[in-house]
Amino acid sequence: MKLTLRFIAFCLVSSLLSHSSFGTTTDKEFSTADSLYIDLMGKADTAIAQNDWSQAESLLLTAMRSQPSNPANVLLLSNLAIIRFQQGNDSLALATINDAIIIAPNSVTALNNRARILKAIGDIDGAYADYEKIISLDSTLTEPLYLHGIIALSKFDTQTAFNDFSKLEQIIPNDIMTLDAMAMYYFHTQEFKMAIPYFNKLLAIDKNADYYHDKIVCLLFENQYSDASADINDALNLYPNDGNFYLLRAYLNRMYYRQNDADNDAKKALELGVPAEKVKMWMEITPFNPKNK
Repeated sequence: MKLTLRFIAFCLVSSLLSHSSFGTTTDKEFSTADSLYIDLMGKADTAIAQNDWSQAESLLLTAMRSQPSNPANVLLLSNLAIIRFQQGNDSLALATINDAIIIAPNSVTALNNRARILKAIGDIDGAYADYEKIISLDSTLTEPLYLHGIIALSKFDTQTAFNDFSKLEQIIPNDIMTLDAMAMYYFHTQEFKMAIPYFNKLLAIDKNADYYHDKIVCLLFENQYSDASADINDALNLYPNDGNFYLLRAYLNRMYYRQNDADNDAKKALELGVPAEKVKMWMEITPFNPKNK
């Protein structure tokens, strides 16, 4: 989470633009008020960087009280909501961000922060609605596109997910966010052959265990056993205590009719904490051919 100089700069500009509405206040008074306001935000920024949420909350509240009519307070309210959420004050955080959105219903920053809070507390539908509104306001914002698509995919709305991810690919084609989105899309729609190139690109950036796992599943279900074996070996070298890779190797050994080796790998997977139900599934699953689905 970044609550840093970007919002301070915005607040400064907003403060200066709002001066014309205070006809009886002198330039010196403006300078003093602005200086205090910006100084408080600078100190809040420092507190945030140090994860001193209580101090950051106090400073932002003081800043807003020093200039209650400053339009930049909407952005401060939005960040205050995230600070309160970081402190575990979920209901207060949600009330705070709702206040910000009442003042500025089309604030992308406030909507995005509320979506984050709603998603974290389990209100997926609420978060999805906020991401949808954000996209309607600015369809070039990549993180809302990604998260909207991920939620759509979880709802089995594959068309919406594909639309979101396709837009993402147009905007940032080689970004890890896009590669992750497209890989997940094709993985969950069982278009494994399409998913593999995206996992290859992801693994070139980040040797993440989940990327290895899902790519290997794709290779196995595409009957590309030699490539799957090579990736399993690579993954086990990096993650020797991850039982999921032993389980995938157990499946591969079954495909090669090496039942004793498969049983040993399945036992190892269990010892490393893989749930028995998952082990049983992989040891009973029949070979999958996407062409016959």
